[in-house]
Amino acid sequence: MKLNSYQNLRVANFSVHTLCRLLAEAGLDWRTALANADLDPDAVDRPGGAIPAEKELAFQLQFAALTRERPDLWVRAARAYTTSTIAVRGMALATAPTIAAWVEAASAADYAPGLLEITPLQTADGTLTGIQYTYPDAPEELIPFSVYRELFVTSRSFAWLYGGTFPFTRVDFPLPDVSPEVSAYVSCPINCGSETLQLWWDPATSTHELPFGNAFQHAAWVKADTEILDSFRATGDWPDTVARAVRAAPEHNRKLANVAATLRISPRTLQRKLGLTGHDFGQLRDQVLCDLASGLLSNTDHSVSRISRMLGYQDSASFTVAFKRWRGMPPGAYRQAARYRATSSSEARVY
Repeated sequence: MKLNSYQNLRVANFSVHTLCRLLAEAGLDWRTALANADLDPDAVDRPGGAIPAEKELAFQLQFAALTRERPDLWVRAARAYTTSTIAVRGMALATAPTIAAWVEAASAADYAPGLLEITPLQTADGTLTGIQYTYPDAPEELIPFSVYRELFVTSRSFAWLYGGTFPFTRVDFPLPDVSPEVSAYVSCPINCGSETLQLWWDPATSTHELPFGNAFQHAAWVKADTEILDSFRATGDWPDTVARAVRAAPEHNRKLANVAATLRISPRTLQRKLGLTGHDFGQLRDQVLCDLASGLLSNTDHSVSRISRMLGYQDSASFTVAFKRWRGMPPGAYRQAARYRATSSSEARVY
């Protein structure tokens, strides 16, 4: 994914939350780092919260600057990343029956929130023998941290999948030297100073049956991961597909770029396809959010503040302004009116 598209996304806040904790434990100034990235500590600490991707990127740059020459902290950060599965795609990776299936799933999407590209490495006859990570759109000062992260995430993930130390045959490492901590996870030769990060293994390893893999579950998760896109391809109904994507994850999919990432197409293509049907993304999104908000106000006791967070608003004031534009009244008044209508209808049925 290009950097300008990434900056339009909203992403899960767990990355920044983890990096803040590591800075605090190391006695480094995480509060100033948050302030420099224009991030509210409450947004970072809220379980299940989302933040603008451009602010996540800004904070990662602050983290990289504060931890320069501290690969031990990069390793600790990588450990936290490997304990997380990211939605359906994460489950597809966790249930892969072979390394080849893992690589296929990992490299299938044409986007990556980490500003990286994943490419399978193959022999002349097409047999998988490794994986390559490149960073065409990442800021240069972020690449050293990112290289360590991908190396450790991949090696630890493969070790878990393999049921023991993964038999890498060689690692090409695109930095002048490598931290001694790497030897605890990668026992093969490491060649420093390469152009890209490449992890190699014997071709036969690619098809080795993984002890914790499950081909049936993997296929189900891969199918779920592509279900929305497959549905679109079958029906050609872009507006309905977009509406369902927003409805499924309103906190994350309030922006066109996020929905485009879900559908694995470019934001420009999505905008063009909607335009051909006479629809505008903002109007579609607002209709879905209006319906969701109206239902939550009518049928639950959730506070306005909680509903605003569930729908991806930074604060209840912004949600209130939007709701007044949709319904012509503030959320509290709408809730009272809905309850009055429900009570009146119930009394009418009694008589």
